[in-house]
Amino acid sequence: MIERDLLPVIGPMLGMVAAVLLAVLAGWYLLRRVELGWRRRLAAAAAAEQQVRRMLDDLPEAVMLVDGDGFVRSANASTRDLIGRDVVGRPVHEAVTDDDQQVLREGWERVGAGAAVEPLLVRLRSDVTPPPLAEATFHRGRDGDGNGSDEILLRLRDVSERERQSAALEQARRRFQQAFHSAPTGMALVRLDDGRVVDANQSLGEMLGYPTRELIGRTLRELTHVDDVLEAVPHRARLELGIVDSYRVDQRFRRADGDYIWTRTRVSATEDDGVMLAITHIEDITEQRRTAELLTHAARHDDLTGLPNRAYLLHLLSERLRDAVPGAVAVVFVDLDQFKVVNDSLGHAVGDDVLVAIADRLREVVRDGDVLGRFGGDEFVVVLDGRDRPVEVGEVAERLRRSCLAPLLVADEELFVTASIGYALNTDPSATANDLMRDADAAMYRAKARGRDTVEAFEQGHREHSALALRTAGELRRAIAGGEIVPYFQPIVDLATGRVLGHEVLARWLHPDRGLLTPDQFLGVAEERGLIVDLGTVMLRDSLAQLARWRATDLDGARGTISVNVATRQLVDPAFHDLVAEVLAETGIDADSLWLEITETTLLADVKQVAVALRDLRSLGLHLAVDDFGTGYSSLTYLRRFPVEAIKIDRGFISGLGLESDDTTIVEAVVRLGQSLGLTVVAEGVESPLQLSRLRELGCDRAQGYLFGRPRPAALVEQEMTRG
Repeated sequence: MIERDLLPVIGPMLGMVAAVLLAVLAGWYLLRRVELGWRRRLAAAAAAEQQVRRMLDDLPEAVMLVDGDGFVRSANASTRDLIGRDVVGRPVHEAVTDDDQQVLREGWERVGAGAAVEPLLVRLRSDVTPPPLAEATFHRGRDGDGNGSDEILLRLRDVSERERQSAALEQARRRFQQAFHSAPTGMALVRLDDGRVVDANQSLGEMLGYPTRELIGRTLRELTHVDDVLEAVPHRARLELGIVDSYRVDQRFRRADGDYIWTRTRVSATEDDGVMLAITHIEDITEQRRTAELLTHAARHDDLTGLPNRAYLLHLLSERLRDAVPGAVAVVFVDLDQFKVVNDSLGHAVGDDVLVAIADRLREVVRDGDVLGRFGGDEFVVVLDGRDRPVEVGEVAERLRRSCLAPLLVADEELFVTASIGYALNTDPSATANDLMRDADAAMYRAKARGRDTVEAFEQGHREHSALALRTAGELRRAIAGGEIVPYFQPIVDLATGRVLGHEVLARWLHPDRGLLTPDQFLGVAEERGLIVDLGTVMLRDSLAQLARWRATDLDGARGTISVNVATRQLVDPAFHDLVAEVLAETGIDADSLWLEITETTLLADVKQVAVALRDLRSLGLHLAVDDFGTGYSSLTYLRRFPVEAIKIDRGFISGLGLESDDTTIVEAVVRLGQSLGLTVVAEGVESPLQLSRLRELGCDRAQGYLFGRPRPAALVEQEMTRG
């Protein structure tokens, strides 16, 4: 009953208790949630702090938090690594050397006062020598409201290596500047964008003749020879594009005085403060080039005459022949006649003077664009180029020949020089330089065989003739030693009485294969090959020995004279006088029976020396005659200087006597000249009664020729003497 009565009261009370309990539980739950939230936030903050610390510790620089009193409150791990000890709780200035403590303190104070401070360089206190150099940066701390606090964040970054590199770079720059300005070669720094000179050294200024300051701001291009500007353009373009690091060119620069110098310019690229520069080395190679040019010239030219030499001539001829039309290129071969006589009689110094004088004369004759060279010895070559059209080589060759004829005054001696000339054209498109030279040389030898002082064009037969001459030279040497060269005798008659006064000795070669050879087939070879002296000696000995045999048998007519031809080389031979005296003594022939015949050309080879040689020979008691008179260039004055007693008119004039007015006039003049000088006049090559009649009318003294008798061997002459 009571329990029923209490239910209304207990029920609400239980509800209230439950509500309280629920409220307590809810409060506890909320408190628990708050606690857990705070714990999570504290854990997160701790984690964040740890992460920040790890990040600070991972930094390569020292980071320190310094309070308002200058003590280090915290520092990252790199601080100990950099400074070498723990600095937390210690004054911050102890981190640096004594010399830099004040600097650090002042920087810290200024930042604390709110001033901005640029990074400072300080030396850290360390056991390492030298102490590390650090860059100190200050940052003022902030409170929760973003206002400045007393705490300062100090960062120290090791810049020792950077400073070392910077110092090394600065030292390198100083060294470069020192080397740049003291370099013995010219140097310039040139901007690649506009080509203007940024800097130049004194050597370049002296080289170009400008004060250094006047070069700065100018371009080297404006000082470069116009022909050399374009050559450097592609090199510079490749340098600017980075294709090459450097290049080198040889070019000319104009000096302040207007003269040009040759330089070797080396250019390389560099960068300075973002500006691309060209380091330009300029070396004066003017003397080197001049020396190289002199060496090249010396290798290509003859030392004596300065003319192109043999090798260079062949090179130039090969170039001219390349793509030349047939007949447009010609080679003229010029060989001085009997030049060896000049060297043998007057010496090589005089011979050299003659070569120089002849070279000067030939230079005056050759045309612009043609090439004159010295082929060797006394041989000159002219390369003619008709510029893709046929060249008139014959006219040029004749001018060359005539240019040699005027007398030469060398070492107070008046000399007369003639030349034998041959030429060849590029008629064969496949002909080489050597082919053309060979053909011109063959034509020249043909000109010599025809009597010298003449011009011959190459013909196919000349090549065979040259080969024959070469073979003949070898055979002739053996023939002289083997007795194959024998004297033939042609009578000389007195035109007034018809009596035979004597005989001229003419050489004949009894060739074992080719039969009887006349002088025109081998005398030229003998002179060119240096065999004429030996051949002349044989003829002199054999002819006088034959006369002695005739006289020993008392043949009728054996009391006549013997006329022997003397070559130029024999006459100027110092031993010739003694040879003649020796042969006269050996054979027993009186000197009055011997006539020596010298050509007019020989007389004029060296007037002074020839005159002395003739006087010495004349002192032996023999007689002297001038052979082939009228073919040379002697005058009455020259003739009077020689102790000659007779002149022999060349057969070339006698052949036209009575038929050609010019020949008749010449013969008449020579006869009168001889009579006026008291000389005996002998006509050669008389073959017709008309010639004989005209000679007698003119008062000519003597004559010889086929009309009176051909040259015959000694046996036939002896038979005639016996019959007589």
